[in-house]
Amino acid sequence: MVFEQLEEKKEFTSSEIQIANYILENPLETVELTASELGEKSYTSKSTVLRLCKKLGFSGYNELLRKLELEINEKNRLMALLDKEPVNKDSSFRDIVNIIPSVYDQAITNTKMMLDYKSMNRVINRLKETTKLDIYGLGITYSCATAAMFKFLSIGIECTAQTGINEHYIMATKKQKNRAAIIVSFTGENPIMIKTAKYLKGIGTYIIGIGSSESDKLKKECDEYIDVYSKHLVMSMEVLTPFISITYIFDLLFSALLVSDFDNNLKYSLDVIDYENIFKRNNY
Repeated sequence: MVFEQLEEKKEFTSSEIQIANYILENPLETVELTASELGEKSYTSKSTVLRLCKKLGFSGYNELLRKLELEINEKNRLMALLDKEPVNKDSSFRDIVNIIPSVYDQAITNTKMMLDYKSMNRVINRLKETTKLDIYGLGITYSCATAAMFKFLSIGIECTAQTGINEHYIMATKKQKNRAAIIVSFTGENPIMIKTAKYLKGIGTYIIGIGSSESDKLKKECDEYIDVYSKHLVMSMEVLTPFISITYIFDLLFSALLVSDFDNNLKYSLDVIDYENIFKRNNY
């Protein structure tokens, strides 16, 4: 996200730091300025502004402005819902009832803004062809994996949830065609998950990573990597943000696969209803 890059100032020159500081201190004014005007305001130059745009990954100044405006609008909306410290010792249960939806909203909105649609489409297309899917997680990410497993099983995808490397299981099933693995890590640098990814990569498994973009340790072992929002965590509620973000990604993948075979999945659902009705009649 642009504001995070501007705050980090990674490998910025002194002139680029001046521009970044000006934007951070005057975001609303910045979106009304031309590149030349921003150069003047930050005591730099138009060429330095354009160079910074390239460094931030934008094709030009107008693209930077559009992204800034989008993030300003989202930030204003979210900040109205959620302060940095949403709960304190005086928070009542009624306060908490109103706070939790805003935590969810922040996690989902920021993850949505980080989505790479081309990468997501590649993942979805690969999962459409997958006949064996293993999801790996540890601790709370394992609970994400098991919940996702049940969803994928419900639409006919053979799926398991694993807590780490099970070499015998992997070797016993490695010849199965169209196999894929999803590896989940809040930080993207869990050593067990990285070791698992390397092991699976070694036998040619297609690997999808889901986790934070803070580290590239897991990312570089994966064929595709889906970034989730997990920064600016709040107090003891820090588990909620990445958990909701990862659950949101799994729900996107599940829903896309359900829609891709909608008629058959509808038929399966109707068959379940019919069977339940027959079962009730025969047992009551």
